[in-house]
Formats: sequence, C-alpha cells, structure tokens
Amino acid sequence: MTRAPRVPGIFALAFALFALGGCAGFAGFAERTEHLDAYDESRGYRYERLDKTDNKDDLFVILAFSGGGTRAAAFSYGVLEALRDTTVEIDGKPRNLLGEVDVISSVSGGSFTTAYYGLYGNDIFVEGGRFQKNFLYHDVQADLIYKLFNPYNWVRLASPVFGRIELASELYQKLLFGDATFQDLERHRRKPFIMINATDMVKGSQFTFTQSQFDPICADLSRFPIARAVAASSNFPLAFSPLAINSYPGTCSYAEPVWVQQALGDLPANPRRYYRARMLRTYQETDRRYVHLLDGGVADNIGLRGPLTSIRSGDVDWSVLRKINLEEIKKLVVIVVDARNEVKSGFDKSPKAPGTLAVVNAIATTPLDNYSFDSIELLQDILRRRDDAQRSQPDLHQVQIYRIYVGFDQIMDDAEREAFLATKTSFDLPRERVDALRRKGAELLRQSACFQKLIHPAPTGTGGAATRGCP
Repeated sequence: MTRAPRVPGIFALAFALFALGGCAGFAGFAERTEHLDAYDESRGYRYERLDKTDNKDDLFVILAFSGGGTRAAAFSYGVLEALRDTTVEIDGKPRNLLGEVDVISSVSGGSFTTAYYGLYGNDIFVEGGRFQKNFLYHDVQADLIYKLFNPYNWVRLASPVFGRIELASELYQKLLFGDATFQDLERHRRKPFIMINATDMVKGSQFTFTQSQFDPICADLSRFPIARAVAASSNFPLAFSPLAINSYPGTCSYAEPVWVQQALGDLPANPRRYYRARMLRTYQETDRRYVHLLDGGVADNIGLRGPLTSIRSGDVDWSVLRKINLEEIKKLVVIVVDARNEVKSGFDKSPKAPGTLAVVNAIATTPLDNYSFDSIELLQDILRRRDDAQRSQPDLHQVQIYRIYVGFDQIMDDAEREAFLATKTSFDLPRERVDALRRKGAELLRQSACFQKLIHPAPTGTGGAATRGCP
C-alpha cells in the first residue's frame, strides 16, 4: 500500500503558519484563566498533597523528558515501558520501578507522554489505545493544518484574542485529554508529580503548571485544562501564537515565601537564588495582567531546570535537598531522557545565505541543545559534590545516588546512531520509526551501567560500593 504524501515537518509548518500571520491574532486567551479566591498552601496541585502510602520518598525517582515532537514522546514512552517492566528490591521487598517514580518534569513533545501518564496511569500502555491511536501513530500535524485551513476557523482567527495556539489546544483536547483539568490530578492524589513546563515569553524564564507557580498571579490551576498546558509546553515559536493566561496579582492575599526577601539581599553569595527571587517578584506586579507562554524548550529543552533547583535548594515546595537533610531519601535516582537530534543542514558547504526557515530553525534549536548539555553537566557536578561530601563525612546522611542519561549519542553503532539523530522534529512520524524509538528508549535505559547498578546493587560489605551508587 502506498503511503500518502507526507505533511511538511514542523519547521516547514512554522513557516506556512507564519506566512498566514495576518489572519491569526498574536494573543491567544480565548479561554479565561480562573481567579484564585484565596491563597491557601493546603490546596491545589502540589507535591506534598500527593498520597505517599504506596510510593514513599525513601526511593526518590525523578524523570526529565526533553522536547522533540513525536520523536521525544515515543522515546520517553519507551523508557516508561522499560520502567514498568523492571522490579527493584527495597527493604527486602520487590517494588515496581515505574510505581516508584515521584516526579516527571517535561517540555514540548515529552509533555504529551507525561500528561497522559499523569492522568491515566497504565492506560497509556494499552496497545491500540487512545494514546497510541490518537497521538503516537497518528498524523497530528495533518490535523493541525486542516484546522488552520478550515474557513470556520479563519473567522475565529481574525479575532485579536484568538490565536493559532487555541486551535492546537482544541485538537489535543479532542484527541487525548478531553475536559480533564489539573483538578483531576488533584483528585487522583497519586504520584508521580507532573511538571509540565512552558516558557514565559516576556521574562524568558521557565513557567511550570503547578499551583505554586500560579499562586503569585492569584490564578486557580485546578480549573486549567490539561490540553492547554500541553499546548503551551509544545508551543513552537512562529508555528503557533503565544498562549496567554490571565494574571490577577495582589487579589488573593498571597504570602510571599520568606526565602525571597533573604535571597534579594544575597546576590554576591548566591546569584541563582537572587534571580529566582527577582523572577517570583515580577509575577506580583499589579500591572502585569497576562502571562504569555511559548514552548518549554525555549527556556530548558531537557526538562531539568526544576529538578536541578529542587536538588540544590531548600526553597522550593518539593525540595529534594530538604528531604535529604531530613533523612527521608535513601536512594535518589535521576533519569534524563534526551531526544535531541542532529539534522545536517549542509549550509556550511555553500556561500549562499540560509533562508528564513533555516534561520528560524537554527535560532530555535541550536542554543537549546548547547544549554541542555550544560544542564546535564551541572546535574552531574551537583550529584558528585554530594557524593564526595558523603565519602569525606561519614556522619552525613548517606544517600545512594544514581544519575542515568538516555540519549541517541549512546548508540554504539555509527550508522544506527546517525539514523536516530537524523529523525526530524515533527508531529507525524512513520509507524516503523515510532516503534524503533520506543524500542531504543527501553533498550538504552536497560543498557545503562548505572541503571543496572540500581536494579542489581552490590552486596553489603563490598568496600562501600553498595552505598555509592553512580553519581
């Protein structure tokens, strides 16, 4: 059977939509973000409100899923499948490793997998089920283009308050998430804690769909649709208009955390903390009525920024550092799933200036890849420092640390590695490529020496090997 002509890649789609920008409003807040009547730390979607009965903090597992369209979604899906099929022994009892995941932080394409698993749990693995049928093996890109060229939507797009991102949000709602909101995640109260990340277009900072992020703008996350959060997270610049959410600062008796005032006077000693405090303050500015969001990959294309802050700071509400200091965590596992690609352009072989589409592509992806590498190196540095401190200070709480990286550059065979790295960023990949990405994600995780050390730890009494992990 002959396959139908392929729909253009996401960057070609970006150019086509950009060319039609005159009929697509820049802003996109067709659906009003609900006001938070009163700030209350005991309510809303927060890590500490999740049920820890079946998934305690002693084995603390963090997953970070990168961007990359369907490529990233399928690759991270394969990792989830491998975790589902893996058992570890904790305190003499076998425990399913996927059931031990505490936090998943994701951006862009990885957010589809994250959000669906957060909402529906193991239903994501049903062969031929909704996630596979309507997303992994579905030509989502063709659906997006059809919605754009539907004359009915031309009228809607003529409105200054209805942008192209609203069409994407409506499609994701229809295909995957229905009317689900963050209140559904609150009701489940089950781990993992889902962190869907977008980028604040004005500030260039990460914006995470958690109630603690919504508190300073006095907005109610519980009634915010999951589909809109995923649309914001995967909102590639130019392909879609920014997604705007309403902001109501100063109207809900929000109490700024104590650490913010401390950090603002501590620039020389801790500049990272200082700038995080400044950023939080900007959301309390009473004249800031909207927050415009772009693809999460613009600020962090690996999904690691939130976990990094949690591991090295006690300021965040789900601080890993604080849990370690309280001796709640015995094993810390951080698995980074990086679907970064390397599509060769060939522009360096010609004196001809690259076209607009190529420039947009380079601006949107090359710096992100460099930043992702730095984030992974920073994670390694932080965890190794902790490990070194434990080795030199026996009285310090001893945490077994496992840093696991899953990426295409770990593929040993040159031809196979190049083939995976060449996989385009798109919302439409051939079935055989999706299958290959699923298998490779699971395979690379299982092949990781650190992962094997986690599931097959050395016996106690082997010169400290059992407590060191692999930071």
